[in-house]
Amino acid sequence: MTTLPGTTSGLQWKEGTEGLLFGELFLGGMASTYLGRGRSIGYGLYFTDQRVIGVRMRLLAQALLAPYLIVISSLYLLLFFELGSREILFLFLPLVLILADHALRVLSRRFSERIISRKGVDVVWLTKRKKDFELSKKEIEELLMKSPLRGLNLGGSRGYLRITPKDHQVQPIEIKIHGWNQHQKLRDLVINFASREPRVRAVEYPYGQ
Repeated sequence: MTTLPGTTSGLQWKEGTEGLLFGELFLGGMASTYLGRGRSIGYGLYFTDQRVIGVRMRLLAQALLAPYLIVISSLYLLLFFELGSREILFLFLPLVLILADHALRVLSRRFSERIISRKGVDVVWLTKRKKDFELSKKEIEELLMKSPLRGLNLGGSRGYLRITPKDHQVQPIEIKIHGWNQHQKLRDLVINFASREPRVRAVEYPYGQ
């Protein structure tokens, strides 16, 4: 493992933001359908110079996927009721359904990602969400990151951010990362957060391990 180098490129700082503690600086945040905790997809993280806070986006992600589910469910019902038909159209319906499923899944994921990712930079909106967890710097022992394979967003390749509390009776918090771009953005946020005083130990696995 290697220590994360310090950098603050591309990040803007905000002060006196609604929802933050007095004198607290907002370092940045992100929300994505390519982040998740447990089995649910859709997660948001935001960092200040004092805390890291996680918020679940599962319900929002599911709501944005609703049109896709309605269309696909309708196609499956059509296929089910027409299984006995000998019409030439319905002979090709299973193939059409597979292609439509893939295309709609990709479009729905991109649409959901666009909406949710915009929420990640809205600190007021984030601070009003119900918190999944909240840890101050003095409560964190280590931040460990592992990157997914570049170019792969789904399947077996995934990275994570693991936050280990100093209280060893508390289980580490693991945020799954399914996208390379999302990993890079979260990595910048973690570096900026960890390099500020009081510093927090931040390490990462070498790429590909």
